Amino acid sequence: MGTSLDRTLFLTLFREEWRLHTRLFGGRRFLLFPLVIATLVAVGSYAMSETGYSAETIRTGLHVAVLAFGLYSGSAAFVGSDMLENIFGEITPVLGTSSTLPIARRRLLGHFLLKDVLFYAVVFVLPLSTAAIALEGIDALVAWRVVTTWLSLSLVFLIGGTLTLTLIALGTRGVSKRWFALGGLVAGTGLLHFGVDGSHLSWLVFVDGPVWIGGGVAGLTVFVALGALRLYDPMAAGNTRSVSGGATWVERVPGSSDPLVRKTLLDLARSSGGLWKPIVSAVILFGMIVALETIVRSIVGVEPAPGIFFGGILGLTAFTTYNWLTQFDSVESYLAYPVSVEDVFRAKRVAFYLVGGPTMFAPYLVAVRWYGVGPLETIVGALLLGGFSLYYYGVTVSIAGFDPNEFLFDAVRFLVFTLAVAVVLVPALVVGFVFSPRNPQVVGGLITSGVLAGTIGVWLALRSGPRWADRYRRG
Repeated sequence: MGTSLDRTLFLTLFREEWRLHTRLFGGRRFLLFPLVIATLVAVGSYAMSETGYSAETIRTGLHVAVLAFGLYSGSAAFVGSDMLENIFGEITPVLGTSSTLPIARRRLLGHFLLKDVLFYAVVFVLPLSTAAIALEGIDALVAWRVVTTWLSLSLVFLIGGTLTLTLIALGTRGVSKRWFALGGLVAGTGLLHFGVDGSHLSWLVFVDGPVWIGGGVAGLTVFVALGALRLYDPMAAGNTRSVSGGATWVERVPGSSDPLVRKTLLDLARSSGGLWKPIVSAVILFGMIVALETIVRSIVGVEPAPGIFFGGILGLTAFTTYNWLTQFDSVESYLAYPVSVEDVFRAKRVAFYLVGGPTMFAPYLVAVRWYGVGPLETIVGALLLGGFSLYYYGVTVSIAGFDPNEFLFDAVRFLVFTLAVAVVLVPALVVGFVFSPRNPQVVGGLITSGVLAGTIGVWLALRSGPRWADRYRRG
């Protein structure tokens, strides 16, 4: 009976995941997503190898990216059904049936997480593994190299998800978030101090190490994941918090006089994880930048200007911040009130400024302080950070409107977003290798690109409100 129930639960969860993705991301357009990822990774890997990057360095970068994706995906089961209801209407996902069916929530959660690992290992991680073809060429062993790269990347994804799951489980047992913050601070300090040596990465266990080591790491990760599931307390995780007495803080936030802005800030604060969510997303991206900067420096032999490097890439927090601000409501939920769609988009824009500013500039200041960046480079990097973040935000709103999370698996929108980011980011990073405060042409060019990108971003954001309002009016 138990085996039959487990099989039914797992297949139902997998079928639900497939149906949600194909309905949400346009059916055939979702099916094209793995192909788009494989193409971008193959082309990018080949281009990087031709410009002097070693195969080991490129594989290391892929593992860093997949680890970050695993850290982010590990919280998916704990977000709740609010986001799904905003997209699909009133629904009851299988994960929420433990309250109405005689099925333990831990059992459901275990199947949900296993389904997530397998689903994303095929849809997201497997296309990344095609980098092995571009790096090593096509020969009799190409299939084996793709498989071993896929196993290694999948293991890193599992490690990232397990780490997040463990932290959430500890949180349900009363462990203070201060300890998590302290652990993150220690880890970040260690990355800044010691860096990441691309030639001695223990996670390349299937690619460069004995298989038994990879099997041991996988077994240990599964053991920790099962322990975290056992530790997880569904009752504690389901508790609601009373915020009526503490909601007055939002009235003291500068620029939050608009009730719609206050609602957005309160929705974020009241959601699972609260105001920590955009901060954690920024910290994960910050760790990735530290790792990539160290890898680039050790392989190329030229240190990229830290202010330019961090300023350009940290602007990507604009996407994650806006995503969190729109995660738990929809435009339709405002139609019953005497407010326009333009007002809703304007409120989200103001809330983005209020939350996104501190979220992205705090880690930037840590970076420039730690690397000892000079005043002029700090200013130029800050202008890039501000301008690029406004540009990324404007592009996101223009493409996805109120649902930025939707185009992550929409092949067409994802490709447009990727190209739009690359147009401004890649040239800035390249110039970062030759940046000198004494070169007025380089300094002026970077400042101009930051200001121009920010101007385009603001224009896109202002234009997007009326454009999306017209779409909603036309149905």
